[in-house]
Amino acid sequence: MRGEFVDLGGARLYCYAFGSRGAGNPIVLIHGAFTTSHLWQDLLPRLPKGRRVLVLDLLGHGRSDPPRVLRMTVAAHASRLIALLDVMGVRNATLIGHGMGAAIATCVARLRTDQVEDLALVNPSLLARDPRDARVNARLRRLAPLVPLWSRLSPSWLASTLHSALLPAFAQRRSGVFALDLYLKGFRSKHGRDTACAQLRAFAQSTADTSAALEPHALHCPVALVLGAADPFMPQGRATRLLAALQQATDDRTTLHCIEGAAHMAPEEAPDRLGTVIGAMLAMQTAREPVPGHSLHDRQ
Repeated sequence: MRGEFVDLGGARLYCYAFGSRGAGNPIVLIHGAFTTSHLWQDLLPRLPKGRRVLVLDLLGHGRSDPPRVLRMTVAAHASRLIALLDVMGVRNATLIGHGMGAAIATCVARLRTDQVEDLALVNPSLLARDPRDARVNARLRRLAPLVPLWSRLSPSWLASTLHSALLPAFAQRRSGVFALDLYLKGFRSKHGRDTACAQLRAFAQSTADTSAALEPHALHCPVALVLGAADPFMPQGRATRLLAALQQATDDRTTLHCIEGAAHMAPEEAPDRLGTVIGAMLAMQTAREPVPGHSLHDRQ
């Protein structure tokens, strides 16, 4: 693996490549809010061999730059991801997003219909046609109005509160405590506290960012919707509405995969089963590719 910082108009995003070229177009992994690229470490060796995998830290997360005055909305993150793909020379890719990263990936797929071959939306948040559904979980939502207070307090206060708010995302408390200690370490500084406040504010500003991507016929690629059966942040009603919207957006090319025993952190809690879902999705992608010298109709 080799990591590098890519300058996108004054803000640097950290990314690294995994795997090798040759068996298909790249896979891009996009983590969600208040996590980092470390989220994917157990999934990476379970992805199909021969694919180049691009893993990034979103702005304000992991090793990437703090946002300073830049926006942290879903739409802004998606715009930076598009710029990153252009700089890295990625013309066609499979996007896999978790949490807020799933919403970001969906926005990119709508804007770059000829560039995204497949989407895997894992434990999505901030993704809905109805803005009332495009909200983070209630625990985080209660923190956002208190940003003026958090911005004046010690960074450790907000980091500890985020830790408590996000712990139910894990099916196993012990592993959740360990993972959140790692993810939130960068938010325990002054710059980290300011970044966390900016991300909390951006949640409310993002509720309409994904509605256009879920309009009928808006997405031109197949979608795998992957939900944790015990995800407390995705109630049954919201999951049903999201699946229906994705079916309309993809012209019935959305498949639902429910992972038993997993909560909101499927990449950490069930990397084997998530890897199997992604492997099957990529196998279908390969089957769709036309054989040289033959038309699509010749293959049917």
